[in-house]
Amino acid sequence: MLARPAGRLKELLTFLDRGLAYWLPILLLLIAALARVVVPDELDRLSHLAFDLYQREAPRDASDLPVRIVDVDDHSLKQVGQWPWPRGIIAQMLDRLREAGAAVVVFDVLFPEPDRTSPQLLLPLLSSNGVSEEAAGQLLSKVRDPDEVLAQALAKVPSVLGFALTEKGGTNNLINKAGFSFAAAAGADPLIRTDHFPEVVADLPVLQKAAAGEGAVNPHLDGDSVLRRVPLVYRLGKDRPVPSLAAEALRLAAGAHSYIAKGAGANGEASYGVNTGLNAVKIGPFVVPTDGAGMVWLHYSRTDPSLYISATDILSGNFDPEKIKDNIVLIGASAKGLQDLHPTPLAPDTPGTEIHAQLIEQVLQGSYLDRPDWAPGAEAFFTLVIGLVLVVAIPRTSASLSGAVGLVAVIAAVAASWYAFTGARLLFDPVYPITVLGIVYVGTTLLSHRQTERRQREIRQAFSRYMSPHMVAELAKHPEKLKLGGEIKLITIMFCDIRGFTTLSEGLTAQELGHLINDFLTPMTEIITGHQGTIDKYIGDCIMAFWNAPLDDPDHAKNAVAAAHDMRKRLVELNKEWAAAGRRQIHIGIGINTGECCVGNFGSQQRFDYSLLGDPVNLSSRLEGLTKQYGVDLVIGEDTAELLGEDPNLIELDLVAVKGKSRAVRIYTILSHPVETAQFNARHAALLEAYRQRDWHGALGMLEDATLRAEPGMAAVYDVFRERITQLQADS
Repeated sequence: MLARPAGRLKELLTFLDRGLAYWLPILLLLIAALARVVVPDELDRLSHLAFDLYQREAPRDASDLPVRIVDVDDHSLKQVGQWPWPRGIIAQMLDRLREAGAAVVVFDVLFPEPDRTSPQLLLPLLSSNGVSEEAAGQLLSKVRDPDEVLAQALAKVPSVLGFALTEKGGTNNLINKAGFSFAAAAGADPLIRTDHFPEVVADLPVLQKAAAGEGAVNPHLDGDSVLRRVPLVYRLGKDRPVPSLAAEALRLAAGAHSYIAKGAGANGEASYGVNTGLNAVKIGPFVVPTDGAGMVWLHYSRTDPSLYISATDILSGNFDPEKIKDNIVLIGASAKGLQDLHPTPLAPDTPGTEIHAQLIEQVLQGSYLDRPDWAPGAEAFFTLVIGLVLVVAIPRTSASLSGAVGLVAVIAAVAASWYAFTGARLLFDPVYPITVLGIVYVGTTLLSHRQTERRQREIRQAFSRYMSPHMVAELAKHPEKLKLGGEIKLITIMFCDIRGFTTLSEGLTAQELGHLINDFLTPMTEIITGHQGTIDKYIGDCIMAFWNAPLDDPDHAKNAVAAAHDMRKRLVELNKEWAAAGRRQIHIGIGINTGECCVGNFGSQQRFDYSLLGDPVNLSSRLEGLTKQYGVDLVIGEDTAELLGEDPNLIELDLVAVKGKSRAVRIYTILSHPVETAQFNARHAALLEAYRQRDWHGALGMLEDATLRAEPGMAAVYDVFRERITQLQADS
């Protein structure tokens, strides 16, 4: 009962493994597409790589816009003194700007505490130094409060003060200067995604009352600490909207009294059934598109030195009033010690005041970068479609074609993204699809390669049953060899045949005979291939094999003879096993010869075999036939014997005339169990010498020598000589 479920499980695992190159990349694609929509913030870091590059290659063209920066630079600090400067100096600078005709003056600095030279702070200081409280009071009554002085200057010109939103350490004493109205779908909270803080570090109340506007100066840094977006709206507490510094500057410049924040589902604003937060903020005549968090993507321009005027020049009057007249003037610091520098896509140390100025310029130009809410979904859809094409194409097409498809997809993603940026100022991420498609391409290619290797391995295993594993390996490395033709090589050839096979087969059924042949051929083949031989073919009960092709084998003759020796020993073991099982025993004859043959693919264009041709092949077959005549199981040709070197077990059998040969051929054998080899070899050589000298009497005497008779494997050979000599004596 367990076999069937186990079999089905194995089939399922095999099916999954074979389809791994498809379903695993598809699963990866689905996860990547889902991640792009569900966790876009984590993948935005990839997007930023491309968006920053685009900004560097195609920055915004900043024409002459009515925006200037009064810069508290290092030179100003050296001339005026350390920061913060007395409020009287700030008021003096503000008066200079008013006189020059500034439209709006914006402070990117905070005044949360009284001036250190204000009377209320000097009174305790004078008292601690021995001045009576009454005298100190009379003295200070003649001193104007610097904060009052600055407040009066603020009231004379449209001015915007900054405040910092904070998690703790602040208050809630922020005076509203402008109202907010909201347009959104019923029940939707357009501020749901805006940055929010529980407390605020605001300016002195006297300054707040005098200023016409107040805006937050908090920067919004991405995960890599680069400033790419600036909020127009924040939340103080749970639901109190407050504007940014740039938004307040624009409101005063436009003469507006309030903001209109448009959320998802508002008139003219799509929601697609989801509360995605803000879509735009209307500031007087300006409708500024935002993301759901109320932020504006900054399209930076390169820093323009003419945008800056040193604060020292303003105080000294050494400036051109035309550069101030009707301009929005921001006062901030670029001095490194004041630490108001931020990394942007264009520079690692951009002053925070310039970032506010860049946003104001964009709004005045009406030039915005926009990343639509549907952009992540479009990127995921593109990636999914092209990824599926790659998943299907790679296993089914060539590497060059699938690579071309992947390359076209990458080029299309980059080109579409670049065109959208330069032509429509839309932000579409090419890095996400390229990264995912790259992973899918590499993964699918590797999995497909794994499947190909497995199929090749299966094919090699299958073909190894039909031809030598060496041949299969050689064709796998050099498929160009799979063609008709051959080459001349020195080859050692073996023929192995079963003795008395016809008689043996008569007493067996076809099935029993098949089992017997298989049981014999399998171990013999293992021995041959184990000694680097190549099986040429099976001819019924005969095995034809050769050495030194297709792979070079310098010891081909020795390996062939070693294989024959092991085949002899293995047959002895097989016969013992078969005898114990009541099966018939078999005997073999092996012929080995060496010579130059033409080895290669022979046959027709439709079907061919890797084989060899040449007279040495025929001689090897005839040597195998001579094993019957001499009663031995191994006969070796003289060319093979010469390659064996000094082998004491190598014994010359005879000098014979072989059909098709014009001269006699020496034949040899290998003793299986030699006794006193040196003495035996000497006696055997003497026998052959007497025989060839026609010394019949001497030869017959040597055949009775105890040393020769001690080698049972040669008994049949000596019987042949005895019979010949007897016949020759009778004929003489």
